[in-house]
Amino acid sequence: MYTGRYSEILEAVTEPSFTLISSLLNSFSLDVTALFLTYALIAVPLHLTVLRKLSTEFAFTILAIYISYYFMMHEMVQIRCGVASGFFLWAIYFYTEKRKLLALVCVILGTFFHYSAIAGLVIFLFRESIPRWQKIVLLAIIPIGLVVYFSNLDISYLVPDALGGGKIEHYRNLKEIGEENEQAGWGLELNPFIWLNFILYSASIYYSDYLSKQCKYVPIAIKIQAIGFCFLFFTKGFSKIIANRMNDYFSIASIILWTASIYAFSPRLTSRIISNTISTIRFVSSILAYALSLLWL
Repeated sequence: MYTGRYSEILEAVTEPSFTLISSLLNSFSLDVTALFLTYALIAVPLHLTVLRKLSTEFAFTILAIYISYYFMMHEMVQIRCGVASGFFLWAIYFYTEKRKLLALVCVILGTFFHYSAIAGLVIFLFRESIPRWQKIVLLAIIPIGLVVYFSNLDISYLVPDALGGGKIEHYRNLKEIGEENEQAGWGLELNPFIWLNFILYSASIYYSDYLSKQCKYVPIAIKIQAIGFCFLFFTKGFSKIIANRMNDYFSIASIILWTASIYAFSPRLTSRIISNTISTIRFVSSILAYALSLLWL
């Protein structure tokens, strides 16, 4: 894609930022390494600055949580989505701080780097509280979703073609020609990190009243994670790629939930040890997973 060799379908769904950056770097006769470096120089500072805003008390811990999984998944693999997720975290921050115009700007900027980031507009439907009835609905997403996921139901035909655009068509083509599994990444069945997020998500809802008093970003983070799970469960029937990548994108909010979970334990030193131990396990496991995946390239 960097050298301009891709199909008409790929060209139609390639974001303007990618085309612009590629053209600029190509004009200097730089190889594709420069592309990765450019995206990293945008994405990493975005994440580091907003993570500091989201948790001043546990700055090192939230950084460890980010590096343990999401840094490798986004900045090292899904580089365009890495920039978009950085802007999305800023959108969460600004939205919770009642600066909704800036939140909107961040979502739009993220869309410039990855079209799927437009889904981040869903945060403007959320309120910063979770009534009892919403807790029941949020908790029901996982058991209902698992049934849909393993039933392999395809609900994409309920979506009008005009709303799907070239993106859905592209992913349907990948599934038809049998190349979907190569790009979809690890499925739910083999990904322990997703199951850890299921546990974290459910516990965060159960203790949401307490956690919200300690960290005001928790209610929004819970609802964003719920949207990620909905994509994972309900779009897998027609595209594992969309299911996994959209879940990855929205699950960036779990960084907030993992950090807030520190408040659930006493003394705090114990909770920080637990959190950093989990982060270390996730980091080592991710490194091994990516290293093993190279064997099949």
